[in-house]
Amino acid sequence: MPRKRDGVLIKVLLSTPPGKTLEKWPPLGLLYIASNIRENRSDEVVVIDAFCEGLSQKKLVERMAKEKPDVVGLNCSTHTFLEAINALQEAKKALPESKIVLGGYHATFASEKILAEYGFVDYIIKGEAEHAMVQLLDRLEKGKSPEDVTGISFRQDGRIINNPLSLVSELDALPFPDRSLLSNIDYGYSFQGIPLTFGKFTTLSTSRGCPFRCTYCSCAAFSLRKWRPRSAENVVEELETVHEQGYKNCVIVDDNFTHNPKRTEEICDLIIERNIDMQFYCEGRVDGASYELMRKMRKAGINVIYFGAESADEKVLDYYKKHINPEKTRTAIANAKKAGMLVVTSFIVGAPVETREAVQRTFDFVRSTRPHGVQVNVLDCLIGTSIWEDLEKNGSLGRDDWKRNHRIYEYNKDGFCKEELEGFVKEAYSNWLKGWWSREGIADILRILSKNKTARRVVVSNLMNPAVRKLIFNGMRGFEPPKELPKPETSTSP
Repeated sequence: MPRKRDGVLIKVLLSTPPGKTLEKWPPLGLLYIASNIRENRSDEVVVIDAFCEGLSQKKLVERMAKEKPDVVGLNCSTHTFLEAINALQEAKKALPESKIVLGGYHATFASEKILAEYGFVDYIIKGEAEHAMVQLLDRLEKGKSPEDVTGISFRQDGRIINNPLSLVSELDALPFPDRSLLSNIDYGYSFQGIPLTFGKFTTLSTSRGCPFRCTYCSCAAFSLRKWRPRSAENVVEELETVHEQGYKNCVIVDDNFTHNPKRTEEICDLIIERNIDMQFYCEGRVDGASYELMRKMRKAGINVIYFGAESADEKVLDYYKKHINPEKTRTAIANAKKAGMLVVTSFIVGAPVETREAVQRTFDFVRSTRPHGVQVNVLDCLIGTSIWEDLEKNGSLGRDDWKRNHRIYEYNKDGFCKEELEGFVKEAYSNWLKGWWSREGIADILRILSKNKTARRVVVSNLMNPAVRKLIFNGMRGFEPPKELPKPETSTSP
């Protein structure tokens, strides 16, 4: 039973796992959970962003022990699961009376395995945790079992109770995340040591979920393929708040900000009408990127858009179930560029159906379309995805494979080997850079600098940055892609 102190029912500590990242984004999900707890209960809530602070496991546990919380909650992705679980094991030793709660994508898809193997984890929250966490705290306060709480998995009477995952249906009813809970961290966004944001930086969610079925992505399964939007008015009300708080840059973390173009336009119209002068970054699908929409978004300050292109080969795209084709991607890139937006595209190499000719088509596509930035990765095999389910069905997985991230070359023995795939990544980056070493590329650069405030700021602020000179030099002699670090966790589980 939690102890009362100075009118506080329960002290809750929420944290990201220990680690390091180059993309210092605030843990929006934890801030949503913390704000909802404080709105509905009289608990004390502390948030630690160990990931973006670069805290070691030892330092994080020391901070936890100093706070003496009744409940410790961590989120995790597949990339950060082992760091999270090791930290929680040490936290339980330091705080034996505290209840341990784990959430996030990986915990959602591996809840029974985690509870069966790690006895120090008391509860898992599957899916979105705002309501589930409040209800769990209600049950803990009253000494009752949370077996009736949607989203909660736990051990009871020698068996595992594994309730369905939790989703928030009315997003407008949630309180805005309280960003002052983490005001001590200098958040921002950079690529290979090149800052891309300047001034006060935050993230914002205007919708949740994804209705698509991309085979490499767990987002759809995490949201049961239910896309849920906030109203345009509610979104812009939060934007007015962060603007008044001095924020200058914001990444919209929706899986697909342009899913409903009419709603996207409504948000943009309100931003313009209320004179919210900020720079925004967002992600969209290439089949929802008309020139008219891109122009409206650009006018509202959305200066950077990220497209998941993944491949320029239709057979590979069909394998990923993207329901797009290379020409749609080419048109989307052209529309966004024409509107004056910076365009970043992602590509994946290593699909089991991929041939060398297919990879070469992607290289040629990257070079000819000249997106302003690219992200190229070897195909991941993540728990919660269709690819992972296929590996389970054909018996390819080892006993402990569910605990960490895997690349496709570990399982697809008839495909490209690790060295070949890593070589493809380097070659893709080199083709991208070579696409700019032309008259058309230089004209493209001058055009975007004349139209886009973010592009001008990036260039001017990085004129003397040695990382820029390194990037150019690499482009001339053969690109060395950046070492991958885990990305910030943006799910709404603890």
